[in-house]
Amino acid sequence: MRRTEINGIPLYWDDIPGPFTAHLLFGTGSVDEPFPRLGITELAGQLALTAVADAARACDEIASNADGRFTRFSASGEPEQVAEFVNLLCRALADPPVDELAAAVRRVRARQLREERWGRFQERELGFRYGLRGPGKVAWAAPAVAHIDAADVRAWAAERLTRDGAVLVLSGRPPESFDPRLPEPPHGPCAVRPVVEPLPGVTGCWIEGPDGYGEQVTVSFEGPASPAGHLAADIARSRALRDERVTVNLTGSLEVASSYVGGGRMLFWLVAETDELGVQSVAEGLDAALRELAEHGPAEDEVRRAGRAWSERLDGDDQRHTQLLTAALDHLAGLEVFDVAGVRARLASLGPADVRAALGTYPSTALLTLPEHCAPGPDSPFAPEPDRSGGGFHEAYEYRPKLFGPAGRADRMYLSDEGLAHWTTYCHHAVRWHQVAGLGVFPDARRVLYGERGTVIDIQADWYKSGGDLIAAVDARVPASLCFPMSEAEPI
Repeated sequence: MRRTEINGIPLYWDDIPGPFTAHLLFGTGSVDEPFPRLGITELAGQLALTAVADAARACDEIASNADGRFTRFSASGEPEQVAEFVNLLCRALADPPVDELAAAVRRVRARQLREERWGRFQERELGFRYGLRGPGKVAWAAPAVAHIDAADVRAWAAERLTRDGAVLVLSGRPPESFDPRLPEPPHGPCAVRPVVEPLPGVTGCWIEGPDGYGEQVTVSFEGPASPAGHLAADIARSRALRDERVTVNLTGSLEVASSYVGGGRMLFWLVAETDELGVQSVAEGLDAALRELAEHGPAEDEVRRAGRAWSERLDGDDQRHTQLLTAALDHLAGLEVFDVAGVRARLASLGPADVRAALGTYPSTALLTLPEHCAPGPDSPFAPEPDRSGGGFHEAYEYRPKLFGPAGRADRMYLSDEGLAHWTTYCHHAVRWHQVAGLGVFPDARRVLYGERGTVIDIQADWYKSGGDLIAAVDARVPASLCFPMSEAEPI
């Protein structure tokens, strides 16, 4: 692996057999977007791809992806064609063709709807842990992407899709025609992304998976973004596979997944496929393996076996490509940049105490996700999902519904100087004014108030006595910068 710079952009490359591949990555994603403009990074990327459609057709394969923390564009094919594509793409990102905005919106919304149907358990859990803040934003469909205007897209691209937050990866020597140019950020280097802490009271709980989650059990926990953290997760998986509660109830695989959440921390998941009858036993086995390791650590031979397995994964041409990408992502995240020799040395130096330390926060950061209509066993250390209503207010004005049918008899809205609360027969939701993430404004007398803790309150004026006054009072308390237009076709 070599590291150099080209036109001020860091470049990692290696001579790897196979198709010549280039990746252009940016350290910007939905984590950085204000909620009223969620999806704007993806929109800018889609517009840039539209501008380079001819160059894209000359390549064998083109892909793009905008997730929580990073945005990536990839191209494979002949080196000169790939170089031309990347050169033009960089210029298009500096000046997105906003006349194609409607088509780009359609593609972004189609992608969101597909992913909603897939029931993404990691996003569901990130949303539960963080609400509508930081990594939790990946759990939310962009509520107003159709109303983001051209000026906003241009300004966002000029601020975020610049050389300051970019890195390039090539699977071969840079072609002579390779000349990617990105603008400098207009206001100097991008601010360091703040580390967002989980919401209080969300760990040590169990929650239900999203629609389409299937019959799987996941136990997640926080650990260091280091070889020790990954080794700890792998050893926990191996321990669980020796537990009869797990092995006799698996209907498929037991895998490890991970996601970087900032501050040098990862979330790790143990994901087990089972059936409804096996849910409780599998959950108990996974949790027991992790708690035992967190308390006592592994045996020396477990660490050596896991270290050898990890070291062997670093071999091969496919792994070299992954290593390039990992190094680039580490650079963007501000982590110690991946280096094969360095990783091997770290793995060889790790012992049982390091693995135990990496799992030290397991009891305080663990979260269990189960299929719908399932629950952990009676002796489980996991508690039910807590009430995240936000608490009550000292004084509030009450708004009653106009109709007193069986469903609406207990329905109330409570407005105070502290926030807005919605009570029904079955639940209580509250959003405090200093924790408002956004306010969706419909053409008629309807508002949708989004709270940073993940609470959503739907306000329809014609449901309540003096409903117009309620809408006006909410509008007066939410800053204009947090308001965005919505229509009935928009997802809530």
